[in-house]
Amino acid sequence: MWQKNKPYLLLLPAISVIVLLFFGGLFDGLLKSFGYFPAIGETRFTLTAYTALLRSSEFWESLELTLRVATLSSLLAAILGAGIAISLFMLNKSANSGGTQIWHRLFQLPLTIPHLVGGYIIVLLFMQSGFISRIFANLGMIDAITEFPVLVNDSFGWGIILTYAWKEAPFVSLLIYPVLSRIHRSWRDVARVFGASNWNFIREIVLPVILPAWTIATFIVFVFTFSAFEIPFLLGVTYPTVLPVYSYQLYTSGTLADRPEALAVNIVLAVLTVLLGLVVYYFSKRWNVLKGWD
Repeated sequence: MWQKNKPYLLLLPAISVIVLLFFGGLFDGLLKSFGYFPAIGETRFTLTAYTALLRSSEFWESLELTLRVATLSSLLAAILGAGIAISLFMLNKSANSGGTQIWHRLFQLPLTIPHLVGGYIIVLLFMQSGFISRIFANLGMIDAITEFPVLVNDSFGWGIILTYAWKEAPFVSLLIYPVLSRIHRSWRDVARVFGASNWNFIREIVLPVILPAWTIATFIVFVFTFSAFEIPFLLGVTYPTVLPVYSYQLYTSGTLADRPEALAVNIVLAVLTVLLGLVVYYFSKRWNVLKGWD
């Protein structure tokens, strides 16, 4: 009995701390978002914070920006990640040489770079006085660096999108590649026998195989970018801001009376994330059933 439950008992202290800190903080934020805040003398449950939030134009603009940044970042990362994984797979299948390992290491390099460092790289490259604008100016493609488009600290969020796209693309490829490795080399040989080109092989064999894993990877990237703070705080503008930054500003810049509204933003983020997860899970299950994989 002891030997059977020993691993779980050894993990219990760490799991208990994680559960206490995560769910304890979530429960405390939920209470305060509903108006139960004894520190300011509020002990009744109300929907005042949520009502004020839904009536705020700043909240809706922040939500629109957050959805735009998360959607474009996850889609670009998903497309780049799938392209990287498929390219490595085709290269590995066509030439079994040690040179392919160099490409594997090269594409995995962004995984070792912290997000803040990645954000600073985007700043150095794409700001109006950055390396790329100076190269364009020296080549005569633009007359002055001020003509270079504003891609960092812009209201659309291009700097944030570029950072997450190149940072998360290797993560997507890392989740997809093990699925691709299950495709036998003989499948490609058979496809060639029947006259299928590389594009036909990718479209008819590779894409259907990776689609479930690709969907999950895209959702993970979307959830991460949807609730991320540091890159939007570094590369975003003061208004509008994404919801995590908006919540942080409400929590730190306002009074104690503003904190329930700030925590309500976090609860809305959590609820939207769970709902999106359920939607992805539902369609993933339906896809597996239709394909006969369950």
